[in-house]
Amino acid sequence: MGIARFLHASDLHLGWPLKSLGDALSKSDFDRFKLLVNESFDRLVQTAIEKQVDFVVFGGDIYDSADRDPGAERRFLLGLRRLTEEGIRVFMVHGNHDPLLKEIKNDLLPERVTVFPRGKLGFETFKMRNGAEVVVAGVSYSKQKETQNFVPLFAGLSGKTIIGVLHTNVGGNTKDHEDYAPCEVSDLEQSPVNYWALGHIHLRTVKQTPKGWWAYPGNLQGRNVKAAECGPKGVLIVDIDETGSISEPQFVECSAFKFIRIDIEVNDVPEASGVNDKVLTRLRKLVSESGGIPHLVRLELTGQTDIAALLDNTKWDRDQTIVEGNQVLDGGAIAKLEFSCVPRINLAQQRARGTLLGTVLNELDKEKLADEIRDAATSLLVNALGTQK
Repeated sequence: MGIARFLHASDLHLGWPLKSLGDALSKSDFDRFKLLVNESFDRLVQTAIEKQVDFVVFGGDIYDSADRDPGAERRFLLGLRRLTEEGIRVFMVHGNHDPLLKEIKNDLLPERVTVFPRGKLGFETFKMRNGAEVVVAGVSYSKQKETQNFVPLFAGLSGKTIIGVLHTNVGGNTKDHEDYAPCEVSDLEQSPVNYWALGHIHLRTVKQTPKGWWAYPGNLQGRNVKAAECGPKGVLIVDIDETGSISEPQFVECSAFKFIRIDIEVNDVPEASGVNDKVLTRLRKLVSESGGIPHLVRLELTGQTDIAALLDNTKWDRDQTIVEGNQVLDGGAIAKLEFSCVPRINLAQQRARGTLLGTVLNELDKEKLADEIRDAATSLLVNALGTQK
């Protein structure tokens, strides 16, 4: 009977207050992007309908806070209503941003929407349009700082195809995210679950297990210029055949706008007026490849240059770059403009003087390396040590 499918999304953060999108952004651009944020959820709903999914799973942090923004709550309820009117079931859990401080009454949600209970496992059996029977199970947070590993709660489940919905930090990735409801990869692999529909980590991750897959779709919309928030954001579409076998999840973008980090070397730019030309050329290329989605750009000028001090201290040049760049970006904007340029350094003098940089370069000279590797290593060393005596 062919393929049926579901949509996996997480970390919508509806009601996110957009405290800062970047210090180079004007108030009018800030307000414009604040309105655009809401469109990403509308795109999720439209994607579910166009892909003809049987159900949607939300892996937590639907709202940005437990004290939900009324406008965000209404937008979400209207989206749920639209999904269920199209015959699409919805299963969801709540995470650390939107814990269930009390159980939600069923009559507050559209029919065919299931919120899994807080602190304990809930599950339902669902028959897909191709005849495959799946068990969808999940558990919600009852508090923000959840320290319990919830994966063992899934151990008693049985069925040919099991979907586990959980907000968790796999493997202790605490650099950008708190270690809430922590578990290990081995916990996921040893469970009876065939597809772990996870939430919490904003960087999209898809990993195969002996029984199927575990995946983070990432957040629905980038939030700032940090690396994990940049690039395409959206949802995963997961196919299930009539035997219950799960295919590799496929990404579908839902971003209303994207953050991107761009480094531009100005080594060969002899004067400040040439910097803008180089920046604008790179931004035009970005727009030509954007597919019509506006970008918020973090620009960083890098490299060795005789005009490093001028770039760092001349505010007019910075402002002019932002103005001209925004004109090129066609609906996008420069969110940050930073400088990490260093003055041009005479490497022969550094080697002869025995500076820290020179000493390391002398050691590097002793190694047998390809020219491109040597050049890359030298550039890294100059950027890291070039200002030291």
